[in-house]
Amino acid sequence: MTSTQKRFFCLISAGLILICLTSLNQWLHGNKAQILTAARGAEHPIQFQGGPNEHLRKLLQERYDVLRAAVGLLNQQYSAGRVGILEIRNAIIEMLHAEADLSSTSTERIKVYEKLVKILQEQDKSLAEAVNAGRVTQMEFLRARASTLKAEIELEKLKLPKVTPQ
Repeated sequence: MTSTQKRFFCLISAGLILICLTSLNQWLHGNKAQILTAARGAEHPIQFQGGPNEHLRKLLQERYDVLRAAVGLLNQQYSAGRVGILEIRNAIIEMLHAEADLSSTSTERIKVYEKLVKILQEQDKSLAEAVNAGRVTQMEFLRARASTLKAEIELEKLKLPKVTPQ
């Protein structure tokens, strides 16, 4: 079996596991969150720009590819009303963290975190509306908002100038 076939079977297995895990979740209908942004932004694989550890690079790339496939599957399930926004939100966060791990420069990592913060802020607006409509609990919204703030904090830390000891 070739490595491509192994990867394909691994992705299929991950997708089936996600389907099983998410099939019991509560459905959110009528939510107008912009979840497609991250999935569309992830359509093209990342090109790693060098590094001393080729095995590590391959593992990071494979992790990102698996998470990207999971977001794609969850996106399809969300469109069909099978999973809620919170499930896909967590998958997007994990996928973009994997993308940041692949970044070879701090500038690239900052761009990834800016993309993550923008997506989460858009979803926060939709989740606030869902709380008012009774489709999402206040606790779920607060947890989602806390994850947005965490991403914003991480972005600001990346933007801080690097101080080198003398």
